Amino acid sequence: MSVLPNAKTPIDKCEHKSLHTRTMLTKFQDVPALDGLAAKLEAATSLLLATQDAYNARVKALIVVRVEVKFTDLLADRAVRLSLKRAEIEDGKPGGKIVSMLFPSGSTPIIKPVGSTQVQEMRALEGRYAEVGGMYPAAVDEAQKITTLRIRYEQALDARRMGMESAAQARAARNLAKEEFLDVFAEVANRIKAAFPRDKATQDLFFLKDKVAADDGDTDDADSGDDTGEA
Repeated sequence: MSVLPNAKTPIDKCEHKSLHTRTMLTKFQDVPALDGLAAKLEAATSLLLATQDAYNARVKALIVVRVEVKFTDLLADRAVRLSLKRAEIEDGKPGGKIVSMLFPSGSTPIIKPVGSTQVQEMRALEGRYAEVGGMYPAAVDEAQKITTLRIRYEQALDARRMGMESAAQARAARNLAKEEFLDVFAEVANRIKAAFPRDKATQDLFFLKDKVAADDGDTDDADSGDDTGEA
């Protein structure tokens, strides 16, 4: 049965354990050895929660930019297919001269890739439009449509990359804050035990126990030491 948080303890459980210990510390203000422990633990807990909130915010932001990448990929694929169809109409038949110059291998090599590879293929397509301008009056407009989506795609990919970096940094900051929290909690626990040597009953008052399994024989106890109702 665990009483002290560890590296695998969820953040919300760390908060609960900290709150329990800090609150119990306020009940023993007449014990000089415990002075300052509640405030120190509260500071470490606040930092942990703040970094966890910051990490969650970065993760949510990353979800949004990932959606933009997927949606822009869909728009780009549709635009390339339409460009091929318009070129076929201009040729008057499939596989005509304009189509052969713009899409020598069809649209698949352009739309099958995802991400930076597709961006490169779209940029190459823009270049081929410049080559058919003399025989294809709509080439400039068609190229502009591809260019607009290619730029949007690049921006979405850049935002995703930055979002991933930001989330990774926030996660690292949260992990560091958790290590510091665990160190502070361990220090607090040691000082509590030192303040009440050979008095395990009093020591145990300060620590929130994880809920005991039903087969451990503790279920008849009205106060199992965990008021959260969590498994």
